Amino acid sequence: MSDLAVFGLKCPSLLHFDQQRRDPVVEHNLRQLYGVEPAPCDTQLRTMLDPVDPRDLRPAFKAVFAQAQRGKVLEDYVFFEGHYLLALDGTGFFASSQVSCPHCCIKTSSKGQVRYYHQLLGAAIIHPQHKEVLPLAPEPIIRTDGNEKNDCERNAAKRLMAHTHGEHPHLPLIVVADTLYANAPFIEPLQERDIGFILGVKPTRH
Repeated sequence: MSDLAVFGLKCPSLLHFDQQRRDPVVEHNLRQLYGVEPAPCDTQLRTMLDPVDPRDLRPAFKAVFAQAQRGKVLEDYVFFEGHYLLALDGTGFFASSQVSCPHCCIKTSSKGQVRYYHQLLGAAIIHPQHKEVLPLAPEPIIRTDGNEKNDCERNAAKRLMAHTHGEHPHLPLIVVADTLYANAPFIEPLQERDIGFILGVKPTRH
């Protein structure tokens, strides 16, 4: 529940949560809203969160999506001939030149400085007329066990689309993504699954 409170209270980091948890107002909210007393420190939060496999979170996203379907919320997001827009985009959420884990991707500068980082590929059902989006389970961009090469956004996208199709095989989709995805290795699996696509292109690259 403390892990959930980090997000509910919109703390930008675990350290910020650790600093805020001693505030009487925050302490009261933690007790009343989350049933937490006392809240653990940031080190203990990391101890609890680090071993969690991101795949274990997929059922939660699927459950929320199922509720949106049953509540007919999804009907408002139909975009074209019964299809829904699925937006894909990558984002970074951790980078350090000192702190790392076995799953960190690694970037070495021209000066030899090593930087460790984690990224995530997000996916959400969107509609031009709605500010709210319906997120699907994201895909981590991480170095897998025994792999010496960095993962990349394109590979993550292939995995994400395979997982999404497996969990929602009858959901008619149109993928919306930037120029990074305008290539045959990404497009061909979409065509095989009868998934539409709107991809950005650049004259200098295509």
